[in-house]
Amino acid sequence: MKRSTLVLIPFLMTLGSSVQAQDDVAACSLIRIDQYYGLKEWDCRVPNTPVRISNIYTDKEGQKRVESISSQQNAMCDDQGICSNSGNFAGNFAGNAPAGSYHYTFGWYLGTDTQGNPVSYKSGTGPGFGGKHFAAAEKSKDAGLAKTLPDAVCMPTASFNCSIDDKKIEDEDLPKYLPIVNEQEVKNAGGSCQSIPLCYDKHMKILGINKKYFK
Repeated sequence: MKRSTLVLIPFLMTLGSSVQAQDDVAACSLIRIDQYYGLKEWDCRVPNTPVRISNIYTDKEGQKRVESISSQQNAMCDDQGICSNSGNFAGNFAGNAPAGSYHYTFGWYLGTDTQGNPVSYKSGTGPGFGGKHFAAAEKSKDAGLAKTLPDAVCMPTASFNCSIDDKKIEDEDLPKYLPIVNEQEVKNAGGSCQSIPLCYDKHMKILGINKKYFK
């Protein structure tokens, strides 16, 4: 069965009332960073989406059919920011976002906000359809932090294996560069500490390092 390219022809779908009420943009949260290749894995799914949804399509004879499919789509984005589906919809264009692995909701596509952070947009809206990029918050107030922190990347193996602004930093020296934050407080504010030992706010701005690793 041939399927339409995502950003060119909108498709019909049924998601249920909980998803219908969502906005046209869903934030992406960092799940993890691959410890060997540094590849980031992102969750851009719309909250509260049913696990399976009904998709209406036209078969070879021109008849309307309904199929039950997974609401989660998976995609890989290359270094040029071009994203393609994997799995049942392999080869289909999935949007433009920073290099990495993504999970997002069927009927949506990958993109970025005005600061270049990955988000997903509802099909028919956003920059992929001639609309505007989602306006990212200028500053994050989550966890009480107001200052801009340096770029940090960690690929934990036997150690945290972190770099700050492309400079290798020993584990014990990390508190000299990043504040120590409480994981529960970060989660309560909608953030995540899944990228060990780093914690991020809900806009994927770095907050600091997880307190439980630096007692």
